[in-house]
Amino acid sequence: MPLASIVHLVALVTIAIAVAYRATTWREDHKVPAGRALSLAMVNLFVVYLLGWAPFYWLAYDLLGRIPSLPQVIQHIAWMAMSCYAHLFVIRVSTPIGRMRKRLRFGHGLFAVALPLLLIGYVIGPLRIGLPIVGPSGTHDPGVLVYDLIWETHNIIVLVDIMLVRWRSMAIERTFLRVGVRFMGLGCLIWLLMLIHKVIYQAIVSMGYTLPYEENGVHGIQFLFSAPGVCFLVTGMTIPSWGPRVARYWHRLRAYHQLTPLWEALTPARAAMPGAALRSRNSRLRQRVIGIRDALVGPLRDHLDENTIHLAKQRAMRSGLTEDDAQAVAEAAVIAAAVSAHTNSKAAAPPDHRPPQLRWAQDFDAETAWLVKVSQAYHRSPIVSAIVESLR
Repeated sequence: MPLASIVHLVALVTIAIAVAYRATTWREDHKVPAGRALSLAMVNLFVVYLLGWAPFYWLAYDLLGRIPSLPQVIQHIAWMAMSCYAHLFVIRVSTPIGRMRKRLRFGHGLFAVALPLLLIGYVIGPLRIGLPIVGPSGTHDPGVLVYDLIWETHNIIVLVDIMLVRWRSMAIERTFLRVGVRFMGLGCLIWLLMLIHKVIYQAIVSMGYTLPYEENGVHGIQFLFSAPGVCFLVTGMTIPSWGPRVARYWHRLRAYHQLTPLWEALTPARAAMPGAALRSRNSRLRQRVIGIRDALVGPLRDHLDENTIHLAKQRAMRSGLTEDDAQAVAEAAVIAAAVSAHTNSKAAAPPDHRPPQLRWAQDFDAETAWLVKVSQAYHRSPIVSAIVESLR
């Protein structure tokens, strides 16, 4: 199988997986104009590559009554629609509110003008001469050249405007949305080069010259542009959905391991608090966070000393640490002192003892992040070990 066909099939499968993934978020996407535009852009991209696969193209050609180049017209309309929806998506997420309506009208208007022109070009070009498909080496017919220039010009204008809109826009606040738009911009740049090459190639062929290579097809060089372009586009279109999930997974995985020093230090206090064995990493992380807090408000509560936390924080501040870092060191020190007292069976504080107020957060991720900071201070800070040694 030619390399171009292999690349095309890989791209087709990749896009199909991406479309299926986007379908899982359609319930949320269809309520948001930007999400809806992105999903429709991916569906049209899939149609473009499906009709670009030769076996399916000729199957569609037979099913549509062998009307000249009709599947290719559908493919080019889908290509224009894909560009249009990608354009609308970038406008909605990148353009300031005051300019958005004007840019959206431009995107809709451009497609509304190009679509009837494309159909006219089809009638005076491929349909007039009965061409089953515009071949990989182009054609000398001026009507076919006009037809090709219409959809190519539309897409070139759209791709240029996507890059201009992104360049001139304000910064996108959501990290993965910003990354996705940047990936889409790289894909648009590569496809822009591909379309410019198409226009030059077809113009040269229409003037009667023959070039020593094919522009598309199994032996064409289009895949050199198409393959990286579709990789960037698909990544950019999907990363706003899966990027935060992957980042959250890796963040919690890292937090789970970073909590190990504090978790293991509290083992004596947790011995009387058995927990069920959990399988998922997220459940085990939640168990660690809850277990640490339970140990602090349970067995260790009467060993937490206000003076210890104040002494540790003063030392940390004098060493040049920030307020947050000093607070983390102070809490790590008072926990270490409490663990030592509990392990050595020292007398607990009197009943009227009020333990120091430790920092906590209602949000699980924020609470985890703070305990990670305390755990790292417990493991690394020389102030913690010095405080415990002085108390001994």
